[in-house]
Amino acid sequence: MRHLAGVAGGAAVLLALSTPRAQEPEPAADEPAGAMPADAQGGAVESTGEPESAPEPAARPEAPERPRPPRERPARAAAAVPPAPAAPGAARDEPLGPGFRERVRLALGPLEVTPIALIALQAAPYVGDDALSQAGDSAEQPGFRLRRVRAGLYGDVAGLVRFAISTDLAGGDEGTARIHEAWGGVTAMPALEVYAGARTVPFSRSAMAGAGDGSLTERPLAVRAIAPFTQVGIQAEGHFHDRAFSYHAGVYNAFQRSDQFYTGHSESVAPLGNRFEGIAVAGRIATEPQGPLGRTIQDVAHSPFRIGAGADGFFSDGGARTLYGASADVLLHASGRHALGEVLWTGASPKSVPTQPIAQVTSVTSLALVLEAGYMIVARKLGVSGRVEWIDPNVDVEDEGDNVVLTGGVSYHAYDDLVKAQLDYTHREELGGLSLSNDALILQLQLSL
Repeated sequence: MRHLAGVAGGAAVLLALSTPRAQEPEPAADEPAGAMPADAQGGAVESTGEPESAPEPAARPEAPERPRPPRERPARAAAAVPPAPAAPGAARDEPLGPGFRERVRLALGPLEVTPIALIALQAAPYVGDDALSQAGDSAEQPGFRLRRVRAGLYGDVAGLVRFAISTDLAGGDEGTARIHEAWGGVTAMPALEVYAGARTVPFSRSAMAGAGDGSLTERPLAVRAIAPFTQVGIQAEGHFHDRAFSYHAGVYNAFQRSDQFYTGHSESVAPLGNRFEGIAVAGRIATEPQGPLGRTIQDVAHSPFRIGAGADGFFSDGGARTLYGASADVLLHASGRHALGEVLWTGASPKSVPTQPIAQVTSVTSLALVLEAGYMIVARKLGVSGRVEWIDPNVDVEDEGDNVVLTGGVSYHAYDDLVKAQLDYTHREELGGLSLSNDALILQLQLSL
């Protein structure tokens, strides 16, 4: 309890010292991101929510007088949704006002370049004695963690070609740099855009949303365990009638996952090619009939009622395992409220002669359900969210791996969605076997561009 009291006191001091700006005029739709149709891959990914791009605000005086296609936010290259431009009367001269991401770009003739930056520092004042990172816990001991450090560039050539490259500068236990995404695509026709490279697989709305665009510090534990995330391959996608209907389809190197369910899939950029694996395919269909939901899971802008739904699946014929999965999701935005529901199912069957050593000896089927809701008390400033997850890593076995995970938190947006602070508490209850002490209190400070 002393840990909780200390953190609560620190959060109170932080809020007291912060001088909130006057509430921004609301944009017509959701977050006007300087983002591009991205990995929302869920019509969201990367997402990110299914991530999300948006029609650009009014063109600058020197810009050519021609319509521009929606842009994608780099971190979510598969299905980010374009948020609408800011409402008339928005303070366009305010550097960090709504829609600032659309103004953070460099034009070099037909080429426009936008920076990608994501920094997330976590502090864990309280962590249960049984917490384990291999089991998906955010921390094992009280202390600090540089959760994400990402940098890169997104480029657009006259709306005909788009590309992105970004690097995780604190990946793995050693903090070594690794490529997060590297892709290029032809985007002349919204009905058929083709991308090649390392990009988020169109599976699960939460996975396709950007890492920094969630309502809580982490994506759902079930999604981190089941979704393939970034893989190398070729994708096609199309969007019709302002995303009233969207589709995604892709072919990739076969996926690899850990023997430990909660460690999830490995994300390889295949520097040595496809040495040991086979081929994987994935697809998604989605609809947002009232218009794009925007880049973030939260309804940060107090938008009118909007709903989005999607369903997807993958099949991976790997050298060590055959993997398959499916998921369905619904996201609702209305007057600052958001509600998210996802169901995820996956299976893994070992090969009789695996190309790599694995511990799995029999087929395993996993199932998970995620429910989340929240409310932005002050638009673009202060919000609260809660989430419940039911996870069964092996439906044929009852053990400590069967979990109910409860997470609640508050988010304070210091400068729109550029800088925010989040405080979450997670309680994890084992449904079989021993009950472990693995709760955690996490404070995260984040910069996301």
